Amino acid sequence: MSGPKKILMLTNAEHGQANVFLATAHEILQVDPEVEVHVCSFPALESSVDSIRVLNKSADSRLSFIKLAGPSWKQALFGRPEHQFQELNDIRPTIWNVARAAKLTRIACPWTSGELCNLVTEIEKIIEDLNPALTIVDNLFTPAVTVCYKVKPHWMVLSPNTYKEFALANQPNQQYYWKYPPPRSTIAFPVPWYQMPLVYYMVRTMYLNHNDPFMLSHAREMKAAIDTDYADWAYISIVPPPGLQILLASRPEVDFPFDVKPAHMIPCGPIIRPAPPVAEADPELAKWLARRPTVLVNLGTHASYDAQHARGMAGALDRMLKEAKGKGEALQVLWKLNGREGEDVKLEEFTGRWGDAVKVVKWLDVEPSSILESGHVACSVNHGGANSFFEAISAGVPQVVLPVWGDTYDFAKRAEWLGVGRFGSWKHAPKVDEKELGGVLKDVVLGPKAASFKAKAAELAALCKKEGGGRRVAAKTILAALDDKGDSSDE
Repeated sequence: MSGPKKILMLTNAEHGQANVFLATAHEILQVDPEVEVHVCSFPALESSVDSIRVLNKSADSRLSFIKLAGPSWKQALFGRPEHQFQELNDIRPTIWNVARAAKLTRIACPWTSGELCNLVTEIEKIIEDLNPALTIVDNLFTPAVTVCYKVKPHWMVLSPNTYKEFALANQPNQQYYWKYPPPRSTIAFPVPWYQMPLVYYMVRTMYLNHNDPFMLSHAREMKAAIDTDYADWAYISIVPPPGLQILLASRPEVDFPFDVKPAHMIPCGPIIRPAPPVAEADPELAKWLARRPTVLVNLGTHASYDAQHARGMAGALDRMLKEAKGKGEALQVLWKLNGREGEDVKLEEFTGRWGDAVKVVKWLDVEPSSILESGHVACSVNHGGANSFFEAISAGVPQVVLPVWGDTYDFAKRAEWLGVGRFGSWKHAPKVDEKELGGVLKDVVLGPKAASFKAKAAELAALCKKEGGGRRVAAKTILAALDDKGDSSDE
């Protein structure tokens, strides 16, 4: 007798990767009343899975959480000095630093070889015991990717990322060497002809990094210990297994242009995690937001400010508010300030000058997407994380992007390419400068181009919400693949 169809979702616990899984799990439960969804990750994600359960009370029995042992991706990467993650992100994104920053490729697998082997063994056992009809994998969750390459279940990739992270190898004429700016660079898009040699050098240095044996040693040690061949994100991009589908939280209209868009890469559009509206989650904040147009400053959970960075941001916001006041325009700021440990960030002069027109908080109890969707946000100042960028795109909110690592620089350039905002720190990234950022904020929020930024953002938002939005497209694609495969319990 056949049982319910089971979907296993394997993801890192950090919301930058996991949010698309939470959003898609919610939508699957909404669309198909017969399917079970099993989310497998580290303990830090359990409460977020519970929040999806709250939104799907009738589907409570069809959603489960499977805990993994060992350190999470964040614990393995941030908590270990040998990776130098924060130190390397703090250096300027110049050609002179690209060789040193190449160590940042460790984000694909920050675990030790022993931890990696344990996770691979644990995940392999979970797939064997659960026997899912379909397995959905986070491209940055290398232990899960490795297992799927090994045991070859019916599987798909679900990613918060874009075509650029997966389709570059498919472009003609080796375009990855000259047409697109490298990650973690301030080279513009389109790439000026005179900077194409720099692109070539930076790409070669970044991806053909022979000075850091970290990943190669992992592959050797895992093969010796558990007879398993290593596979990660690069394998998915360059040598995907036949039939593998990759679901992207992007679509061509909100990405860079590509000559080749491989058919196995499914552009779902922004996949936004559902959340209660602000008025329900925090009535007091809802009242405050409704008072006047708000600039939301939220640089994510991983990016942190040192004192100098925070003062530069405060100075830029101060310039913007003074400009608004001089023009007789009401404006206010909601700033989530993630101060760096050990740094004494004092902003009393700034906050005191503007009173209740400025809120500086350490944490937002409301999902940023709910704030953006409130209709009261004039501009999103974010770090260019995929979720932050696409949440603003979906809400039709102009952006100022302040990149801090890797692909966040690409999202800053996308904002400019798409006409929805500006790169706020071309000259000073990954830090900010009061004068530079202040001028960019005035341009996006108050300047003659502000109406154009707003109109283009609204146009793209309407486009991205077609067909029920990205999470509905992702859910239907997954359920179609599930139906094509059939119920694994019959096999």
